Amino acid sequence: MTKYKAIVLDVDGTLVAHGEPSARPAVAHMVARVQRLGVKVVIATGRTFFAMNTSILGGIKPDYAVCANGAQLLTGGGELLASESFTPEEMYALVDYFEDFDHPLAFCFSDSYYVYVEYEKMRGFYQAVTGHSEYVLDGEDQTRHLQDMPFGAFGILPPAAVEGFQDRYGHLGLQFVPYHPGYYDINRAGTNKAVGVRRLLQRTGWRPEELLCMGDNENDIPLMQLVGRSYCMANGSDAARAAASAIAPAVTEEGVAAALQKEFFSHEL
Repeated sequence: MTKYKAIVLDVDGTLVAHGEPSARPAVAHMVARVQRLGVKVVIATGRTFFAMNTSILGGIKPDYAVCANGAQLLTGGGELLASESFTPEEMYALVDYFEDFDHPLAFCFSDSYYVYVEYEKMRGFYQAVTGHSEYVLDGEDQTRHLQDMPFGAFGILPPAAVEGFQDRYGHLGLQFVPYHPGYYDINRAGTNKAVGVRRLLQRTGWRPEELLCMGDNENDIPLMQLVGRSYCMANGSDAARAAASAIAPAVTEEGVAAALQKEFFSHEL
């Protein structure tokens, strides 16, 4: 019987290689094998739920999803269990600043990403990096938030511009978490993947030490510090590799499959 109740997996750079449209078959197959042992699968990603569908996951069917870096907790079927949204002040500060300098800015809403500033540049980025731009919509009329507020944002801007935002709006506490140099997930103060997973622990009764996680970037570090066992992909950032308790092969070497093989099926090695 396995000591883990769940595995918690990042998407980009962990399950799915940058520039590839989906998780590779060997990775999806190994995740499914672990799931058949009775271990639950949790996706913890900066993506929204609609941007991590089963085709992107290579057929992986998660039991739970922590999306937008912890801002939303959902069942694998998409039932919303918990969510937090930007305040109007937080959202308008982002729009004002990004518009001032023409930096691309997208907000995460319940149905799609809506790009409020520099739509074509943002859409081109998503198409080039993920192979998917169908959920990146033109929101430059800036009306989507009149239906409901966004729960996350994504911005493209140089590091010096992030410092400029914090000089002007630092009192809001918004967090710019690098996805890649110059590309940032933007979260409310105190929001991260570990917060989302803690909400899940409260619902399931699992203990942190009963979780195994895998990630590759700064937004995975709070989760790595929470769980009992953590892997960083070999392609991960220096900070993420330092935070993890073990290193898995790179995503391009199907590292998730290799790490799960070691943890759950070592007798086959």
